[in-house]
Amino acid sequence: MAKIILHIDLNQFFVRCEEIKNPLLIGKAVAVGGEGRRGIISTCSYKAREYGIHSGMPTFQAKMLCKDLIICRGDYKYYELMSKEFINYVRKYTLKIEQVSIDECYCDMTDVFNKFKNKSFIEIVRKLQNGLFNETKLKCSIGIAPTKFLAKMGSDYKKPMGITVIRKRDIQNILFPLSIEKYYGIGKKTAPKLQRVGINTIGDLYFAIKSGNEDISNFFGKFKEDIINQLEGNSNDEVYSSFDYAKSIGMTRTLDYDTNEKNYIRQFYLRLVNNVIDSFLKENMLCKTIQVTFKDANCETGFKTNTVSKSFKDYTNSKELIHDEALKLFESSYNGEIIRLIGFTLKNLVPKHDVKVQMTFDNYERHEEENKTQLLINKLNRETKKNTFMRLSDLKDFKNGH
Repeated sequence: MAKIILHIDLNQFFVRCEEIKNPLLIGKAVAVGGEGRRGIISTCSYKAREYGIHSGMPTFQAKMLCKDLIICRGDYKYYELMSKEFINYVRKYTLKIEQVSIDECYCDMTDVFNKFKNKSFIEIVRKLQNGLFNETKLKCSIGIAPTKFLAKMGSDYKKPMGITVIRKRDIQNILFPLSIEKYYGIGKKTAPKLQRVGINTIGDLYFAIKSGNEDISNFFGKFKEDIINQLEGNSNDEVYSSFDYAKSIGMTRTLDYDTNEKNYIRQFYLRLVNNVIDSFLKENMLCKTIQVTFKDANCETGFKTNTVSKSFKDYTNSKELIHDEALKLFESSYNGEIIRLIGFTLKNLVPKHDVKVQMTFDNYERHEEENKTQLLINKLNRETKKNTFMRLSDLKDFKNGH
């Protein structure tokens, strides 16, 4: 039996968060991004998109397209909190959730739908969509399909607040007429190359590969097999929930746009690192290994993934050590290529009580003080049900939006 996979995509998420804070922004041309000549648009409202503004565009260029454009610097701490509200709400329906970026996730809803056979897919999903809006004021589009690829294509099909079902029998009617740049995974640089050789729609690509078009087959290499599987409904349907990993804790997130802008990537990465560390500290575990993952944005290389790891001499739960070493690992492993995804993982985890940490005269006081401080911080945050309290050494990251 085919699985029932949902892809839930929050509509213009950063801008929507700003609208929730300030309703006067609703309906206006708004963008979240950096100011100045080197500023980049992270995301923008649908009104701004009417002027041709899009993610990854230089801010000065966006302002030339729309003189009344409102620029918000970006409150990333707030966005993270709203993202957690989003996932917490979806957990009311299922725990089989794979969050792939701050504003999107996959859900395996097969068991949920099987329990409510008298209700349609649309009825249950519409209830989820409306409930999310009523509780958080966040808007989302949802794709329903037997695979993750098709569910992703479905959530992109109708925005905002759309719901699209794509069964295997629907693929040719719904996807094949779409322009080739709508194909998830084909970037802005690859689409024009395909259009120059007559591949204008997703259907054109499928039939070119199936007919044995040598130029197209050589262009995609082994990736052409993935394309056929995706467009025949036979691709990946496994939703990897965070609950599946007993030996690691990590997050992998898609960047707001493909880029090699190192400062932006570093800030994005450090927010990821801090979120992973926060989750790790709640588990009363120790770790031995850290790992950073990059996925490039080059379709011609099959979106190659590069993973680099480092192991510590001893098991640790030191936030400062993990944070510092994670940054060093990034600096030594990022090679300047354009990437679309980055991840950070803590591996080789063991319960804290299973490891005896060898204390020396030099580090005993530091270990003792770190544990006392962190225990107090955790206690205060649990009592207030907020992540209000932190170490003074974390304040710099907080102010920088990390």
